[in-house]
Amino acid sequence: MQIDSLDANMWARGPWEEFRWLRKNDPIHWDEKNQLFVISKYDDLVYISKNAQIFCSGEGTRPNMPTKLSIVDMDEPRHGQLRKLINKGFSPRMVSKLEVFFRDMTRKAVDRIAKTGRCDFVMAVSVPLPLELIAELIGIDKKDRDRFHVWSDDMIASDGFYHDPVVMQRATEAFSEYVTYLHDAIEERKKMPRDDLMSILVHAKEGGLLGQDNNHKANAREKVGEHDLEMAGDEMLMFLVTLMIAGNETTRNAISGGISALIENPAERQKLVDNPALIPLAADEIVRYVSPVLNFQRTATQDTELRGKKIKKGQRARITVDAFPDTVLEGEVSKVGVLPDSQNRWMN
Repeated sequence: MQIDSLDANMWARGPWEEFRWLRKNDPIHWDEKNQLFVISKYDDLVYISKNAQIFCSGEGTRPNMPTKLSIVDMDEPRHGQLRKLINKGFSPRMVSKLEVFFRDMTRKAVDRIAKTGRCDFVMAVSVPLPLELIAELIGIDKKDRDRFHVWSDDMIASDGFYHDPVVMQRATEAFSEYVTYLHDAIEERKKMPRDDLMSILVHAKEGGLLGQDNNHKANAREKVGEHDLEMAGDEMLMFLVTLMIAGNETTRNAISGGISALIENPAERQKLVDNPALIPLAADEIVRYVSPVLNFQRTATQDTELRGKKIKKGQRARITVDAFPDTVLEGEVSKVGVLPDSQNRWMN
């Protein structure tokens, strides 16, 4: 069987039959069309993810994405340096402040729903809450958050549709508008810092800890206009773009998928109603069960071998994030592509 692992239509309908076949018959599958290996076994996914010396992130972590995703697409030591810097925005004091903000925002959303007793949960909760929290974290002014929503959706929509000129035009325009907005906001922070992540990053850049990523800039050269090229290489701007897109989309999908799973499995929902102490555990389990990101890419830094398949230096491997150990997959895979883990403590 030959599989186009990046076919957006396949993912839209659910590629579970194809991946069941791959796990059983060709777990290190060469996707000829996209020139990459498709890794579908859990043990292989873990091995690749934990061996950055052999399989790196620095050549891009999203298959065929035309630009890199800031810290996500970095190897050590730079990845660790930026992670340490960004963690300053998640100090206990800052997290406490954001928790108060998020609880208030969530309470208001639930109150609005309670007035009618029904809602489109995605539009009432899943979309606005993560977006508002990220905007608050970054320091986006409240009056500008409707635009923040539009920019985020237009950039997210390009994933998997890089050859669609209409979609890519909207994404490029959204990128340009967002980074221009950030540029102006950064200039304001230089004059008057605030208690937000943007001010922390501005201070770090002025101290020489953030600069230009020329590799990223070269990667983007053919994909964006000259006006955006300098911004595409700016480490601070690209991190703020990535935070808006990746942080927003993954959380939105996890919340929506989690609620859907609870609706489809009322007995599991009842466990949480009866014992709210399980809710923190349920949050972790929802991320595992829903798998809001289904694949990442790594690039071989040297010739290597997996399950007898030779992988040459420079070849890409697409790892399936929702892969599970064979002991879990002894039975048939459900329509959502996962079965509850035998060691799982909640959804079982």
